Amino acid sequence: MRLLADDAKTTKISIETCVQAEKKNRIENLYDHQQLEYRNMKMVAVVLFSVIDVVAALSNFAVLCLILTRTSMRTVSNLFLVGLTSTQLFMTALVIPFSIVTFSQQSWQFSDGFCQFQGFLTIFLSISSATFISVISVDRFFSLANPMSHAANVTARHVLFASIFHWLHALFWAAFPLLGLEGLKYKYVPAKSGCRFRWDLKGPYFIYYYFVAMESFLLTFFTICLMYFKSFQTARKSARQVRPGNIQIQVLQNGEFTSVAQTNNNFQSLKANLTLTLIIGSFIISRGPLAFFNIVTSFTSEGYFSTLTETIVSFMLFLGPLFDALVYVLLNRKLRKEVFLILRKCFKKIDEEEEPKDIVDYLRTLTDNYVSKRNSSTDIEEH
Repeated sequence: MRLLADDAKTTKISIETCVQAEKKNRIENLYDHQQLEYRNMKMVAVVLFSVIDVVAALSNFAVLCLILTRTSMRTVSNLFLVGLTSTQLFMTALVIPFSIVTFSQQSWQFSDGFCQFQGFLTIFLSISSATFISVISVDRFFSLANPMSHAANVTARHVLFASIFHWLHALFWAAFPLLGLEGLKYKYVPAKSGCRFRWDLKGPYFIYYYFVAMESFLLTFFTICLMYFKSFQTARKSARQVRPGNIQIQVLQNGEFTSVAQTNNNFQSLKANLTLTLIIGSFIISRGPLAFFNIVTSFTSEGYFSTLTETIVSFMLFLGPLFDALVYVLLNRKLRKEVFLILRKCFKKIDEEEEPKDIVDYLRTLTDNYVSKRNSSTDIEEH
């Protein structure tokens, strides 16, 4: 009986050992599978944001070349766009690539000094681009409401002074963490895949958080909403005015003629609403989530949101250079026409490369026919 009991106990222990080993293998296989999925997702994210960064850099560089190399494109309004695209070009070249490398390696691979520089550039360029977006909206409204006054009073020199002021203004706010203040300094934040300052410091630091949030998102959001809404009202009021170009002659039932202003309010309203949606929507998508997260963190503490969520929101900021280049070019009539004209010329050149061969053959055929006819006529005269 004792032998049977010992055998049963040994069998039970061996079964439990097998079950535990099987559970351990399942856990290890599940962990390996999750790690493999995470590496694949990280690789896809790295490739995706690398492509977005390259396209954004090329788009902003193309806009700069298009405006600066053509005299007709160097208008006052387009010079403000030069300031915005140059700021976003620096973002694509000096900030985003290092954030992508940091995200792929899951650690900061560069020196502490460069960490300070990268954190400074991120805040400096974010505030600069937001300020230029605000100024572009104000300039747009001013040019629609008072076009004669805008053309007479706003010059390239004013644009240059305004751009320098915006950059100095952004430099002022971005330089505070470099002054050696206790706690407020740029350091590597894994959740943001780059170097930032802490948003959860209490006391007088909250005033600094307030101004940074205002300058990088809240003030710009309020300005573009107000200015583009006023621009929409001004454009709609102007479209309702009677002009020689929108007069249509109609015949009444009694045979008399009358003039009626011909308008297309539905199409113009739809176009204006689409413009407002693209401009304001692109700004909210790229900057809104990060501003919301930073404000919430200032009231709570670091780590309030998950690491994955903070990483996604931080990289959404890097969509701004791509959105701004595409939106402001497609919605600018002169730039849009110039881009289409360049594309049309490129396609025409491709077609014209084959035309000379056909023309040469055609001329040769005409020459041969002329010579043959002349020879035949001389032969007939001789006979």
